[in-house]
Amino acid sequence: IGDAVLDQVFRFVSEHDLDALGLSYIEINLSVAQCMERSLPEKISALQKKYGVDPGKINLEITETNFEHISEIMFENVNELIRMGYSFALDDYGTGYSSIQRVILLPLKLIKIDKSMLEEVSTANGRMILDYTMRMMQSIGKLLVVEGAETVDEVEILRSMNCDYIQGFYFSQPLPEEEFIRFLEEQNKDR
Repeated sequence: IGDAVLDQVFRFVSEHDLDALGLSYIEINLSVAQCMERSLPEKISALQKKYGVDPGKINLEITETNFEHISEIMFENVNELIRMGYSFALDDYGTGYSSIQRVILLPLKLIKIDKSMLEEVSTANGRMILDYTMRMMQSIGKLLVVEGAETVDEVEILRSMNCDYIQGFYFSQPLPEEEFIRFLEEQNKDR
């Protein structure tokens, strides 16, 4: 499945002008198994050549739980892909055993804060933890996405906290490719 997803995303990027759609890049989640494959950089390089895709148009995501299985192979793969021009995000930060050491271990461009942290924002402690987490990450130069925004109140709270990016059903549920294109074109009409 992971190989099929990689192929489809590279195909999508090659067939569409991301800038015209208002997108800087597309993110691809990598599984633990993919991160541990010695051939991962070669697979991605082959897709890059096959579809003529600029590596800057792809951001690879590693979930926080991948770090529980971290190995030398994973470090080698990540570093090789970064040398090739790809960037990385840490997905689901705040689940499991979150650690700032994990954040500074790899050169991550983006930290995606799990929706479970946003769900606690209605409590004073939950809001404080989310606010401090965001400020800490931004102070070390990380871009932030908070996942799981479903209401206007959540979006406004995140905007007041200077969140870099907000993701969630408030904006859109997952869409099939053709509907996604139409959605983006509609959103970008007024820009």
